Amino acid sequence: MKLARVAEPFHLQFEEASVPDLTEDQVLLKILCFGVCASDMQIYHGKHKYCAMPVVMGHEVCAIVEKTGKNVKGFHVGDKVTIEPQVTCGECYPCRQGRFNVCEHLKVIGVHMDGCNCEYFAIDPRYLHHVPQDMKDEMVALVEPLAVGVGSIKRSQMFKDGNVVVVGAGTIGNFVAQAAKGLGAGKVMVTDINQKKLDYAKECGIDYAVNTSACSLKDAIEDAFGDRKADVIVDCVAIPSVFADIIAAARPNSEIILTGNYKAPVNFEIPMVQRREISLIGHMMYVWEDFEDAIRLMNEGKITISKTVSQVFPFSQYQEALNFADEHPDDVMKMIIKM
Repeated sequence: MKLARVAEPFHLQFEEASVPDLTEDQVLLKILCFGVCASDMQIYHGKHKYCAMPVVMGHEVCAIVEKTGKNVKGFHVGDKVTIEPQVTCGECYPCRQGRFNVCEHLKVIGVHMDGCNCEYFAIDPRYLHHVPQDMKDEMVALVEPLAVGVGSIKRSQMFKDGNVVVVGAGTIGNFVAQAAKGLGAGKVMVTDINQKKLDYAKECGIDYAVNTSACSLKDAIEDAFGDRKADVIVDCVAIPSVFADIIAAARPNSEIILTGNYKAPVNFEIPMVQRREISLIGHMMYVWEDFEDAIRLMNEGKITISKTVSQVFPFSQYQEALNFADEHPDDVMKMIIKM
């Protein structure tokens, strides 16, 4: 089979490998397509804090079951599936509480271990989710980033019928906003400085899409929501200067959810949080139920993806796809690679 490995920064090499042998408890998947996300680009650039090269990337996946081990139950040849790419111990305290996403021994497929940038992949079926057989392949590959959005908004205790602001209109920000709407938020605002992505957010049914190159985040929130302001602000950009704006714009007795991946420490005024009783909430990926909710929201037609997939490349042009993402970052929403 063919696979693509990042051997060193900015260098993708194609290799021939044997189709994985199955244990009695594994499933062999035939990969149909996979998404390229910001974490993949960090790995490709050699800047991912927790990834050591060489590595086969790939964790946003649409696949079909090619073969099952004799002990596998619930999965059959031909089933369409996606992967929940968190490999967990199941024994630490967070795992025992159902918070597998913060397992003390967490490994992520495609980051800490080889992933799905390949034709076939062997996996324990506990990491698989069934999807409708007629769901389009590209949509299935979007379940993982949508699950991030679902997991993000479900970290909040205040989003139901509340005012939600999502800072950043990229794929994750868009999906956080759509998940908020789909799960029962009141009014939702997305902010960014990329007008094209903001226009798309409006097409996806988001109530307000505001370009904060023209006004401050604080003013945007007050103009939209009045003196109630925002119950929840979700940070999907992870830029220190923007975080300062979020702290300044946050209302007393509100929540800030950190979903974007910060690459360095951030200095901020703790009294701004403490004296206004702002809840600063960390968010990491998703749990099993978030994946199921993401699949349900998609299947119910509550998620718009009409322009989420901005480019599609064949696997043979994977290197060209990564080059395109580097050269045209403002034009890339979600890139899909088809096997």
